Amino acid sequence: MVTYQKAWFFAVDDSKSRHKFLNGKKFINAAYHCPVCTGSTSLDVSNMKDGDFAGFALLQKNYGLVGVRVEGNNKTIVMINATGGKPVEAQTIPLNQKTVFFKAECDFTDKKDVANFFYSLDGKTWTPIGTQLKMAYTLPHFMGYRFTLFNYATKNVGGSADFDFFHITDTISKKN
Repeated sequence: MVTYQKAWFFAVDDSKSRHKFLNGKKFINAAYHCPVCTGSTSLDVSNMKDGDFAGFALLQKNYGLVGVRVEGNNKTIVMINATGGKPVEAQTIPLNQKTVFFKAECDFTDKKDVANFFYSLDGKTWTPIGTQLKMAYTLPHFMGYRFTLFNYATKNVGGSADFDFFHITDTISKKN
């Protein structure tokens, strides 16, 4: 297991307003492992502001992500899938607590190249969210897919996303 973890939270601030995920500049990412792997993180949304969007992604031109979007006083877990080249909001779920856990499981066996996203409210029980990401390798992001923590503002700057850990393992819970 590869672990990026400290005794303190890793905070990603949103120092500039953005309107699209791929325009964001506040990314922390790491390479995946083959033939299967899982990336996971914990997100504390307490310091996120109206218009902020933070979470966990597989970064490439045709990305997939699961995150928390803040609109006014409402927080929503959102899964976006850009398999077809354009982002599609696949599923949303209201969030009524300050901490949420995300993971993505990647399966590269037999050229499947797929990923499934999950969320958890307690870090133990995982619920699938959204649709399966078909990972296609494109030249705009020539390095391939990367696990990515992100945070960006769509309205006003000043919020932050607190990630407690960033784990990568060479296992998945089941075949995708």
